[in-house]
Amino acid sequence: FWLKACRSLGSPLHKFCTAVAALFGYSGGAMSMLAACSRAARTRPVGAVQVAKRHLGETTVGPAVTDLAANLRVAKSFFTKPALSYAQYKQQCASLRIFAFAAVTGGCALALLLDPPKSSYWVRYSPTYYFRHVTGFFGGSSKTLFLTEKVEHETDVPDVVKQLVSTRRLANAGSDSEDDEH
Repeated sequence: FWLKACRSLGSPLHKFCTAVAALFGYSGGAMSMLAACSRAARTRPVGAVQVAKRHLGETTVGPAVTDLAANLRVAKSFFTKPALSYAQYKQQCASLRIFAFAAVTGGCALALLLDPPKSSYWVRYSPTYYFRHVTGFFGGSSKTLFLTEKVEHETDVPDVVKQLVSTRRLANAGSDSEDDEH
């Protein structure tokens, strides 16, 4: 009897009561829970496209980003005639942004090329050093990484060891005592 009472109260409550009745095994004319779920899944559109689309009302207007001639025409209109709507103003700004980015980036690169910093970091990692590094890599360098012959030193190592062991100082070195300085 309570299923009939729920039916008279309204549709959402009736659906809930039908689901509870089906859960407890009552099958008085109500469809099974599995059939109800499968019907609901078929009627509602579910998918990645629906989830990804945000319905913000923005559509593609104006020239494409790659059409530089049309964007230049719209960017020039930013300075020559005022925009009549927000959409026109937004397109003028978007078209101007392409050329402003290119101008600022090109200006910074040109300034670095004409007046480079004096730091050793810039000297080591500047684009001109990369060119020298690549040509040195393929052309070979005058110095090798490993020694190819015995290194000759002017110091007589056995004599220095003999002096340090016997007198604890070198014969040709200056004195360490404070008395000699006064």
